[in-house]
Amino acid sequence: MSQRAERPRLPLIAVYGETAASAQRRVVALLEAAGTSPAEAQRLIAAIQAGAVEGAHGEVIELDTHAPASSSDEFQEGWRGAIEAASGQLAHIADRTVRKARTAAAASEIPPAAPSRPQRSLPTAVDSVGEEQVHQVLEAAERIFVSLTGYTGYDRGLSEDILPVVLKAVSAEQQDGYVRRLEAFAEDNRERLAQLYGKYGPGGPFEDQARCYLTHQPESVVVCERLDTVPLWLDGVWNNEIDAELVLERFTKFWRFGLGA
Repeated sequence: MSQRAERPRLPLIAVYGETAASAQRRVVALLEAAGTSPAEAQRLIAAIQAGAVEGAHGEVIELDTHAPASSSDEFQEGWRGAIEAASGQLAHIADRTVRKARTAAAASEIPPAAPSRPQRSLPTAVDSVGEEQVHQVLEAAERIFVSLTGYTGYDRGLSEDILPVVLKAVSAEQQDGYVRRLEAFAEDNRERLAQLYGKYGPGGPFEDQARCYLTHQPESVVVCERLDTVPLWLDGVWNNEIDAELVLERFTKFWRFGLGA
């Protein structure tokens, strides 16, 4: 008796998996930095994922009318059966995605009877930053900035106006060790910072100091570190106290998207 030929496996989409996982981790981190609970962040991510599946579900249903016009009744019936099976499975996946997120979120929100470790507290905001702290951070930022650009023509008075505001996006718990944190950030991101200043900073091919003065100021190193750590917090304190929203917006685009070849 002849054996039935093995059916070839259908191709899998393997391009977006790791990208999606990385994007999800980044979004969850940003939401938590803005004060969103982990449970709520997971619910929001699940809702977006379910919406994407629902969009695919709608496109699959539209295939119901796309069977070859000259095909037989049997083919048409099989075509419709396949569409119904695929659309039904997609609807199930969307529902399951939201249901699992709700279940996990509900479980995470139940306080444990005997926690094995202290609960993580929210970072403590500061109303103002002392002159000594501003001075120490500015000295560190100047050393980093000058080592990367060789430029000393920045406006120190402007730095002393901007830095106390930017440092309000550093929690009370992190203020004492912030200079070390900034120096470690600069060391880890030295090449990226060099590209930023080389492209948009003093003498760079795309410098425009009038529209984005941060690229010519040493406190920009602190702005970069806070953009990578608590961007929404930084945006909030900046827009509340500095009448230059477009400057931060342009600088953010330079730092995040403008460093390509």
